[in-house]
Amino acid sequence: MPSGNWEANQLQAVVFLRKAVLPADIFSAITGEAPDTQEDRPKEGVRVQTGPFLRGSLQVVLNPIRIDVVLSPVLGPEILLGGASQTLGDFATTLEDFASAIRKWLPGCGLPASRLALVAKALAPADSVIGAYQVLKDNLTSVIVEPGKMQDLMFRVNWRAESVCMPERYLNRLTTWGAITAKTQAGPAGSFPTVQVEERHYAYREIDVNTPAEHSEELPSDQLVPIFDELLKVVLSTAKGGEK
Repeated sequence: MPSGNWEANQLQAVVFLRKAVLPADIFSAITGEAPDTQEDRPKEGVRVQTGPFLRGSLQVVLNPIRIDVVLSPVLGPEILLGGASQTLGDFATTLEDFASAIRKWLPGCGLPASRLALVAKALAPADSVIGAYQVLKDNLTSVIVEPGKMQDLMFRVNWRAESVCMPERYLNRLTTWGAITAKTQAGPAGSFPTVQVEERHYAYREIDVNTPAEHSEELPSDQLVPIFDELLKVVLSTAKGGEK
């Protein structure tokens, strides 16, 4: 089994619309609570709602062509001193919680959806740059990763997955891999030089599973959950098995 203690960094569900819809309170429909903030831009047909959800911050963005539901960590001032996590917690657990909320919302959402997507970004902490590349080496099969010799690796590939629900019989399964070093610096406001407080190393993984781009017909409402469950299954299997 590929290595890495992966933690969720950002989770995103996307509903691509066949036609524009009127602004709705999607945040409350998903979370059961009113958003902390709401911004409406009527001329653009855009509504942005934000509020706390699942140990993070949920943002719902509605525009004429798509709806994005994005869960991200809450990054307060303490992040500057290394006292806050840049993640939402255990990858599989957080993803299951997020997916459960989306699954409950989809059947009654009433949206003219033509496509769905589920995007899951994750970080695996490492004790060094070499350690981050070792995690990548254990997860990648199409690239020869040489920890200690390679730098600036960024690898992206689309290995399609089979689909039972989509008439095209496939799903796009894009994965992106890399190594990240996050440096925290501190000093008096507006002054230089600053002092490096902390340096953290991570392997980075993004799994983007989505329905075929050529599908333009409206998806049957009773198929939204089965299709979403297919997306979730592929994301989880990729997280468990690595690139392929």
